[in-house]
Amino acid sequence: MFCSHPLRRHCLLIITVIVATSSRGSCLCHKEQSNALLRLKASFNFDYSFSLSSWNVDTNCCTWEGVTCDGTSGYVTALDLSGLYISGNLSSSSDIFKLTSLRFLSLADNYFDASPWPSPGLEQLTDLEYLDLSYSGLSGDLHIENGQLSKLATLNLSGLHLRYLSLEALIDNLGSLQELQLDEANISVTPADLAHASSTNTPSGLKELSMRSRITNNSTLDTVFTNLLFRSKLANLVSLDLYNLDLRNMSLHTLIDSLENLQELYLGNVNISVNPTDKPHASSTNTASGLKVLFIRNCDQFGTALTNIQFRSMLANLVTLGLSDFDLRNLSLHALIGSFGNLENLYLEDVVISASPTHISHASSTNTTSGLKVLSMVFCIITGGHFDTALVTDIRFRSMLANLVTLGLSYFDLRNLSLHALIGSFGNLENLYLEEVAISASPTHISHASSTNTASGLKELRMQWCTITTGHFDAVLSKLPFLSKLILDGTTFSGHVPVPERFAELSSLAVLSLQRCGLKGTFPSRIFHLKNLMYLDVSGNDNLRGVLPEFILASALQVLILSGTKFSGKIPESIGNLRNLTELDLSNCQFHGSIPPFTQWPMISSIDLSGNNLTGSLPSDGYLALHNLTTVHLSNNSMSGVIPASLFSLPSLESLDLSRNNFTGNFLLHLNISSNLGKIDLSNNKLQGPIPKLLSDLVGIYWLDLSFNNFTGIVDLSFIKNYMELDYLSLSYNKLSVILEDGNHSYAGYPTIGELSLASCNLSYVPKLLMHQVEMGGLDLSNNNITGHIPDWIWRTASGLNLSHNLFTSIATNLSNSSLLYLDIHSNKIDGALPLPPLGTSQLDYSDNHFNSSVTLEFWSHISSVISLSLANNSINGEVSHSICNATKIEILDLSFNNFSGLIPACLLIRNKHLEILNLKDNNFHGSLPQDIHVECALQVIDLNSNRLEGKLPTSIINCHRLQVLDVGNNLIVGTFPEWLGFLRFLKVLILHSNRFHGPIDDSYGMKKLQVLDLSSNSFNGSIPTRFLTQFKAMKVVSSGSVATYVEIIAPASASSSASASSPYYRPYFKESVTLTLKGKETTLVQILSVFMNLDLSNNKFEGIIPNEIGDLKFLKGLNLSKNSFTGGIPPRIANMRQLESLDLSCNKLSGEIPPAMAQMSFLEVLNLSYNNLSGMIPQSSQFLTFPDTSFVGNNGLCGKPLPRMCDANHAPSAAGTPGSSKGLNWEILSVEAGVISGLVMVFATTLLWDNGRRWVYWQVDKFLLYTMEPWLHGRRN
Repeated sequence: MFCSHPLRRHCLLIITVIVATSSRGSCLCHKEQSNALLRLKASFNFDYSFSLSSWNVDTNCCTWEGVTCDGTSGYVTALDLSGLYISGNLSSSSDIFKLTSLRFLSLADNYFDASPWPSPGLEQLTDLEYLDLSYSGLSGDLHIENGQLSKLATLNLSGLHLRYLSLEALIDNLGSLQELQLDEANISVTPADLAHASSTNTPSGLKELSMRSRITNNSTLDTVFTNLLFRSKLANLVSLDLYNLDLRNMSLHTLIDSLENLQELYLGNVNISVNPTDKPHASSTNTASGLKVLFIRNCDQFGTALTNIQFRSMLANLVTLGLSDFDLRNLSLHALIGSFGNLENLYLEDVVISASPTHISHASSTNTTSGLKVLSMVFCIITGGHFDTALVTDIRFRSMLANLVTLGLSYFDLRNLSLHALIGSFGNLENLYLEEVAISASPTHISHASSTNTASGLKELRMQWCTITTGHFDAVLSKLPFLSKLILDGTTFSGHVPVPERFAELSSLAVLSLQRCGLKGTFPSRIFHLKNLMYLDVSGNDNLRGVLPEFILASALQVLILSGTKFSGKIPESIGNLRNLTELDLSNCQFHGSIPPFTQWPMISSIDLSGNNLTGSLPSDGYLALHNLTTVHLSNNSMSGVIPASLFSLPSLESLDLSRNNFTGNFLLHLNISSNLGKIDLSNNKLQGPIPKLLSDLVGIYWLDLSFNNFTGIVDLSFIKNYMELDYLSLSYNKLSVILEDGNHSYAGYPTIGELSLASCNLSYVPKLLMHQVEMGGLDLSNNNITGHIPDWIWRTASGLNLSHNLFTSIATNLSNSSLLYLDIHSNKIDGALPLPPLGTSQLDYSDNHFNSSVTLEFWSHISSVISLSLANNSINGEVSHSICNATKIEILDLSFNNFSGLIPACLLIRNKHLEILNLKDNNFHGSLPQDIHVECALQVIDLNSNRLEGKLPTSIINCHRLQVLDVGNNLIVGTFPEWLGFLRFLKVLILHSNRFHGPIDDSYGMKKLQVLDLSSNSFNGSIPTRFLTQFKAMKVVSSGSVATYVEIIAPASASSSASASSPYYRPYFKESVTLTLKGKETTLVQILSVFMNLDLSNNKFEGIIPNEIGDLKFLKGLNLSKNSFTGGIPPRIANMRQLESLDLSCNKLSGEIPPAMAQMSFLEVLNLSYNNLSGMIPQSSQFLTFPDTSFVGNNGLCGKPLPRMCDANHAPSAAGTPGSSKGLNWEILSVEAGVISGLVMVFATTLLWDNGRRWVYWQVDKFLLYTMEPWLHGRRN
C-alpha cells in the first residue's frame, strides 16, 4: 500500500537536539531522580525478556537503559520505555511525573491498565517536547488541554481510547505542537464547549497530522474539515495522512485548495469526491497548489478527474504520485505521465491502465521527454496492447521515459521482451527492479533494440523470483560494466544453469546474491577475488559445488553466505585475511578439517558453520575483543575439546549453539557472562560435571538445551525463577536428579515456559511448579520414576504431553475437556478402562500399559482428528468400530498385541488416502481382506501377522505404490506365490510365513529392494528358479561406504501440517517389528537395518539343487533352506557370502563334501547342516571348531571335530580354500561394514564357545536391535 506515513522530520529534529545536549553517563544523575526511577520500576510488571536489568541501586541512572541525562546538570531529560511489554497502573502519585526535567517521554507499545488517567499527571511535565503514548493501553480523560504543555512539539496518541478529548481543543491548547498522530485513536472531533476553547480563527502551528483508521464520535470528520473555523486551525499543515475515513461531503479539490501550505497528502480508503464542491470557500481559480506528494488508494473517480483542467492545474507541481487499487482503463500510462510536467516519481499498485496513448484532449501529443525518474508498477493490469513491446517499440513512450533512473516491475509477463532490450531502451537507467517477472535474457530482433555494442550505465539489477525463459544471461552481463549490485534471489533459468563466468568480470560488483536459483556445476573461484565485492550469498543452491580460494588481505568482503550448497574441502587459513567480515554462514555444506579461529575477525557479528564435518577445538581466548559478535552456531560437526568459559563472556553474544558435537569437560561460566545471552544449546555432546549455578543470573535467557550429555549432580529447578521469558528448557537424558526446593511454594514469580523437557531426570514426582503453567507447547516428563495417579491438573498445562516410561498406575477416565494435541502415556502400569481422549488430539499413544477393557463407541468418535494412534501391547478386547472410518487424516494405526476380534474395517484399506502404517499384529481378527484397495493407497507398512485371516491376498495391494513392509505371517491365507508384488518397487520386507500358500515359485521379477523374504512353513514346491534369486539386487550390493542406517518411512507427498508434527515433542510412537527365525530361534526385530538381509524358504516342499547363484547374495545375514527336499551338493559359491551370520540347510537330501572355502566365512555364528547326506571331513578351521556337534549330526559320512567320529587316513584334513583353488570362490575384498550385529559378535566372540554364552549373545543382539532401531521413528517427522 502506498499511503505510507511521512518522514517525521520534526520528531527527528527534537530527538537530535535532546541527544546532542544530553549525556549517557558523563555525569552522575540526581539521587532523588534515581530513586524515583527505581520506585517506578518496582511498580511495573514485565513480560518476556525485558526487565530493565541495568536499573540497579548504587549505579548511575544516566547509564541505565532508556534513560538520558542532561550533560551539564545531570537531570533526566529523556525516558524511553517503549516496547517493554510493561503492565500495571499509572497513578497520580506515579514517580514518572516527578521527573519534571523530562523533554522526551515514550510509553508506547505497552500494556498499562485502561484505567482513568491520573490527575494531576502529564501537565506536571512542563518541559516536555516529545510525548509518545501510542498503543500503551492508557485511556480516559487525558488532561493535556490546559496549556501547561506549551513546549510540546510532537504528540502520538495512536491506538488510545480518549473519547472525551476534543480534537480542536487539543490543537488549540498545545501552541507549539507541530506533529500529531492519532492513528486508530478514538477521540471527539466536534469542538467541545469548554471555557478555554479558542474562539478565534488563528491558525495553529501544526504541520503534520495523521489520522489512520480513526474512530469518530458525535460528528463526521468532513463537517469539521469544511468548517471554516477548523480549517483555519490547519492552515499551516504540510503533511496530512487520512485513512479509512468518511469524507463524503468534501471534495479532494476543496481539501487541497483549502490547505495552502500542504505539500504531502496521503489518502487511503477515504470516501471523498474528486470534483470541486459549490461551497463558498472553494477556490474559483486554476492556481496550482503547493502539493508535491500525493498517495491515494481506492478512488475510482480520480482517473476521470484528470480530464478536468482545473483539477490538473491544481496538481501541476506534483513531484511524487502514488495510486493504489484503481481502475484507470480509460486512461493510458502515457497520458497519465504527460499530465504532470513536474512529475519525477510514479508508483502504481493494483492499477488497471492502458498501455497505448489515448485521445483524451489533455494527453500530450508530442514526443516530449518527461522528467520522470522513478516508475514502479506492482500487480498492475495493462489493457489495450502488450506492455512488454510498448516499453521498447513505442517511440513516444520511450522518449517520455528517457530520463528514467529507476524502473520497478512486479508480477508481469514480459516473455516477448528481452532483458537486454529493456535495459538498452533507457539510456539513463541505473536501477532495475523486477519481481516475479517472466522475461527472456537474449537480445531480440526488434528494430528499436539498442546496439549490442552499447554499454549500459545500470548500477543495480534486482530480479527476485523471476523466470528467465530463454537466452544467455551472461550476454546481458557483458553490457553492464558499472553494475555494483546484482540480486537474483529465487530466479530460475532455462536449461542447465551453471554460474556464469561473466560474474567474475564485473569489476564494480559490490553485492551478489543468488539465493535459491537452482544453480548447478562449480562456482567460479575468481568471483571471490572481485576487489569491490562486499556481499556474496549463494545459499539454497543444493547442487552447487565449489571450494573456498586463498583469500587476499585487500578483500572488501563483509558478508559471505554459502549455506545449503555442496561447497566442500577445507576452510583455508587465509580466510583470516577477511578483516572486514561481519557475517559468515557456511552452514549445511560439506566442509571438513579444522574450524577457523574466528577471533581473527574484529568486525564479525554472526558465525554459522553448523552442519559440516569440522574438527578441532575452540580457541581458548581472544573473545573479549569481538565486541559485535552476537551469534555463534557450530552445531552438527565433529568438534571436540572443552568449551572455554570465556566464550560465554562475549559482550554482545545473544545466541550460542554448539549442539551435536563431541565437546567434553565441564560446563564453566565466568562472572562476567554476557547479559545479552538469550539462547544456549549444548545438547548432544559429552559434557560432564554439575550444571553451573551462574545460569540463574542469565535473566534474558529464552532457550536453554543441555540434553543428551553426561551432566551429574542435583539441579534445583528454582534456578529459572529469575528468567523473564523461557521458550524452551531441556535437561533431558543426562545423569541429573532434578528437584524443586522453593520455600515459598507460590511460584508466582516464575516465568511462563514455552516447552519443558525433563526426560530421564530421576524425577519421583511431578514438579508442583507446573501447576502454575498453562498452554505450554510441550511437556516431557518421560523416562522417570513417577508413581501413582497422573495429576488431574496436568491436562491443562500443555498442548503436548509425554509421560511415557514412568510408573503411573491410574489416570482420569475422561480427558475430553483438555486441549491436548498430542498425548503419550505409553510404557506405564495404568490399568482399567481406556480414558476418553481429548477432542481434536492428533497423536495418541496408550501402548504398553495394562488397559483391559473394550473400546467404547465414544472413544472412537473422539479420534476423528487423530493422525497417529497406538493402543498396542495391552489387553484390549472387542471389535474395532467402523467409527474409525471418520478419522480420515490418520497416518499411523497400531493396535498390535491385543485381543481385538471381528472383521478389519474395510475403510482402512479401501477409502483412507493418508494411512501409512497399519499394524494389527497379534490379535484375533478374522475374515478376508478387501479386494479393492484404493488406487491412492498411501500404506508403507501392513502388518497383519498372527491373526486368523483367510482368503486370498488381494492383488490390489499393488495400488500401495510406496509399500515397504508386508507381513501377513501366521494366518490362514491361501493362494499361489504373489509374483505381482514385484510391481512394488519400494518393497523391502515380505513375510508370508505359516499360511496356506502352495505351488511353485514362478520367475517373478522387480523385487530389487527386498531385504527380508520369509516364505517358510507353507506348501511351496518345485525348484528355485535362478531368475528368482537374481532379482534381489539389495541382497547383492550395499553402496560403497554406506553405514548401518535404518529403513525409513517415505515422507508423504504433502507433509502433515498438524501442530504436533512440528513440535520438538512430537514422538512418532510406531515401532514396526517382524518376527523371523534367526540363529535357530524365533526373533522379533523392532526394525530393519538397511544392511540387514534375510532369506527363509524353510519348511516347504522345494526340491532339486540349490542354485549356485544363491552365493551371489553376498550380503545376506541369514539364510534358511531347512526342512525341504533339496538334493545335490552345497553350492560352492555359498562361501562368497562373507556377511552371513546364520546358515541352516538341515533336513534336506544334500550330499557331497562341505566346501572347504566355507571355513573363510568368519562372521558365521550359527551353522546347521544336520540330517543330510553329507560326507567327508568337516573343515578344521577355528571358525568351524566353534560349532557344536548338533550342527552336523545326521550325516553318516561326515567325520572330524566336533563329531566324535574321527576321519581315517583316506580323509586328509581339509584346509581352507585358497585364492588359487578350483572352487570358484570370489576373492574380491569386501569393503562393507559388518554393521552393529557383527560388531557385537566380535565383542562377545569368546562367549560363543558354550551354549549358554551363545544364548546370552543372541539375547543381547536382539535387545540391542530393539533399542537402537527405534531412533529413526523419533526423527520421522521432526
